[in-house]
Amino acid sequence: MAPRLPADKDLQAAAARARQREQAARQRQENQRARLRWVILLLALVLLVALMADIRGITHRLGRIQRTGPLPRQGDAADIAQGLAGARYEDPAGLFSLVPPRNWTRVPSPVEGFFNVVFQGPHGMDMGIQVVVTNGLTFDQLVENLRRVEHSLAADTHMDIAYVGAHRAVKRSVQLFKNRVLMLDFLTGDLAHHVQFSVPTALYEEYEPVFLKLMQTYEPGRILPAPDAPVLP
Repeated sequence: MAPRLPADKDLQAAAARARQREQAARQRQENQRARLRWVILLLALVLLVALMADIRGITHRLGRIQRTGPLPRQGDAADIAQGLAGARYEDPAGLFSLVPPRNWTRVPSPVEGFFNVVFQGPHGMDMGIQVVVTNGLTFDQLVENLRRVEHSLAADTHMDIAYVGAHRAVKRSVQLFKNRVLMLDFLTGDLAHHVQFSVPTALYEEYEPVFLKLMQTYEPGRILPAPDAPVLP
């Protein structure tokens, strides 16, 4: 028996259904592309808003830098330089006073009591001050004593002359394992002052001029009589 051929009506219906399926598939693809375009547009809008906010933030920061200069980090060289008019530290015994490095911390009890006071800052830096009573020591004798100590310790420090206010001082520096130490020694009357700053070697050139400027706030004191000492006529 010969197979039955589809009628024209059936062929037309099948073709119509095929066209409908193709149109539906094309519509789905178009809808997907439209949704993808909207997603890309929204992402671009979000990125644009973030970029504009970042530009405004950069502009604001640049404006602050232009108005006030680089923003200092607490306790760093710029912060110290901007804090030279700050509150003074007064030695309890009246031997000296100065404006300490801003945002540095005073150590309550210096190790072994060698220093009268010690301040600690960032990057492992510290500043120590020692003031002792002498018996008519001269500046030349001070220099000779320092040379003798260096020779006994086999230390090689470069000696130079600096000034703390009106007082001539011996300026030295020595390289330790990780830090470089700046030292100032000077005399005022019967008082010998020793001040030292310990700084990481990589930061020494940046901090040395700031420390020397800080020392211009240093004011030597005097030997105070004991509370029960008799008052001389």
